[in-house]
Amino acid sequence: MNTIWIIPIEPIDQRYTKQWYDNIPLTLKATIAVRGLDYFVQTIDGEDFKPDVRTDGAFLDFGATNVYKATQAAEVSRMFSNGKVKAGDKFLVTDAWNFIITPIKYMSDLLDIPVEIHSIWHAGAYDPTDILGYKMSKPWPSHVEKSWYYSSDYNYYATNFHKDMFLRNLDIPLEDQTRAVRSGQPHELIVKHLVKYQNTPKKRSVMWPHRWNDDKQPEIALALAQDFDMIITQKMNLDKEAYYATMGESRAIFSCALHENLGISVMEAVLTGAVPIIPDRASYSEMYLPVFKYPTEWTSSIEQYKKHKEDLVAFISERLDNADKYTEQLKQQQDILIKDYLNCNVMIDNILK
Repeated sequence: MNTIWIIPIEPIDQRYTKQWYDNIPLTLKATIAVRGLDYFVQTIDGEDFKPDVRTDGAFLDFGATNVYKATQAAEVSRMFSNGKVKAGDKFLVTDAWNFIITPIKYMSDLLDIPVEIHSIWHAGAYDPTDILGYKMSKPWPSHVEKSWYYSSDYNYYATNFHKDMFLRNLDIPLEDQTRAVRSGQPHELIVKHLVKYQNTPKKRSVMWPHRWNDDKQPEIALALAQDFDMIITQKMNLDKEAYYATMGESRAIFSCALHENLGISVMEAVLTGAVPIIPDRASYSEMYLPVFKYPTEWTSSIEQYKKHKEDLVAFISERLDNADKYTEQLKQQQDILIKDYLNCNVMIDNILK
């Protein structure tokens, strides 16, 4: 029997990563059982090191995350040496920005134990609007990212926007792009959990759900708080269930993000019945119906926001006051997200084939 080794991103309660930690093994095991396949599924944990202070602008600490990844790499190295990893095994690295890909490929080649590597990309230095993109000195991260791309048999991206940006900014030749796959992400098991909020009475409030970082432009959300009841979640100490309950009471979800390769929180809010109010840029352009998108220049910077504030306030007000008018489009939008972005059927099929 071969094993599918899951290399998880740190399971943080406030993020989807804790849901992934539980849901990905469940999804794989359920599909394996339905298809009558012969695979064992095993998760490789890292050391749960919690520093006193999280890195500003991030959901994790950039030192602690390396402790987690390094201890994962040490455990996988022991498994290769002890004969636990067999030819034909498969590794699912749920965050491709993980140096564990290098030793897995190294040991697979040098120990003559052929394995498959499946890697999910979220963001990186190849994206100029991501924190890695604007804080890391170049060009070293580009060489690392390309190395991990070529080390992986399959590279997964939630949106075409993300995939195309990766390939373009890292200059991946056309003949090498077959290992890049648009596959949505493994969020299937949150869908049923969130739709229960669709019948929750909505307040005339607007949620801004992002982390407090420059690429999300929190200063625009703060400015809009003068005109609306803005629910700025990063200013609240909410556990995951309280976060969802607050989201379920919000009539609209607002984003002015410059960097968005998928946008988990906006999708979650749409599932609870919130009307999305989002800029026509990044992954949003691909994913959302025109009626929910405002012109990108309205929030392309705080200066542009000030210039277009009247238009944006009117856009938001109209949707808050006439949310029922968008019921049909909202249902259509929910179906699009569930079908194309909140499942990873393509990835599962590749892993199990």
